Amino acid sequence: MGLEAARFLEDCRKTISSVLGVVPSEVFFTSGGTEADNIVLQSLLNIPSPGEIITTGIEHAAVLENKAVLEQHGWKFSVLNCPGGYLRPQTLEKALNPKVKMVCIMAVNNVTGTVQDLKACTQVIRNYEKTTGRKIHIHCDAVQALGKLAFRPYDFDIDSAAFSAHKFRGPRGTGLLWCRNSAVRALSKGGGQERGMRGGTENVPAIAAMTKALDEAVSAIDSTLSVVREYRILVEKAVREAGYTLLSPASDSGLEFSPYIITISVNKLPSEVFLRIMADRGFCLSAGSACSTNSRGKAERVLEAMNFTPGQRMSAVRISLSPLNTPEEVNLLCNALREVAKEY
Repeated sequence: MGLEAARFLEDCRKTISSVLGVVPSEVFFTSGGTEADNIVLQSLLNIPSPGEIITTGIEHAAVLENKAVLEQHGWKFSVLNCPGGYLRPQTLEKALNPKVKMVCIMAVNNVTGTVQDLKACTQVIRNYEKTTGRKIHIHCDAVQALGKLAFRPYDFDIDSAAFSAHKFRGPRGTGLLWCRNSAVRALSKGGGQERGMRGGTENVPAIAAMTKALDEAVSAIDSTLSVVREYRILVEKAVREAGYTLLSPASDSGLEFSPYIITISVNKLPSEVFLRIMADRGFCLSAGSACSTNSRGKAERVLEAMNFTPGQRMSAVRISLSPLNTPEEVNLLCNALREVAKEY
């Protein structure tokens, strides 16, 4: 029975690697994107000679909260601002230096939905490598990308990426690490599962569900994007009519963004007050992301790195859209946004 389960697990790995367009041996099962990010960042503690890590101020806490422990071990952590939610390749180019050993850039921001130009950024890094003859590991938190937008790691010339199953309607507490750098080794040790990258008995039922969910999500990307984009246009119209400020890129901005996430500033109302008002009307909105018990504070930190004003940060509210939403639900939300603006 154990051998049968092991074979089934490898079948799941092959299916996922096929969807990602990668080699099965590069796919590792984790408890989610947070663990996957931490495996890559904390593997740096195995390196005897510390160097520098470049990342952005809009990264997930799973990346940025490694700063303190890495700095205690001699690593320099350089955090770049991203005006409007975008890392400019020229900003990255100026930050590169011979001490840099890793660069972390998220694919899609979980607060505003901005999509980074990964190809341009990785090209800057690979060009710099030619001048030094030293390899720089490029890690990508792609939790908000996989299953929602087209994302195949090899297309971006990155070295590792983190994914979470629940972002493409798989089970919570399950995720993936894709890594093609054999030098990355996890600090935590267990029974040698996942070729030593992630010890601990594998959650086979959850992995099976994740595999099925990913296959279905990627197969339906075009149709789900079409539905969500239509919803987003309606919500943006209501936001403008209500007099609120759109912090996420607008549909007609010409910028790259994920239509699933729309963050607005409700101006005079603090986020918590607005959320209570909308909750009373039956709407589940947030002041940040569901990844943190202090989502409001961490969302404000991200918005600060995007150069939004203190007032906009204090009144920021995130609306998450899904293809499972109905047109009726979206219309009710739009009406509620307009009504609340008039009442308060």
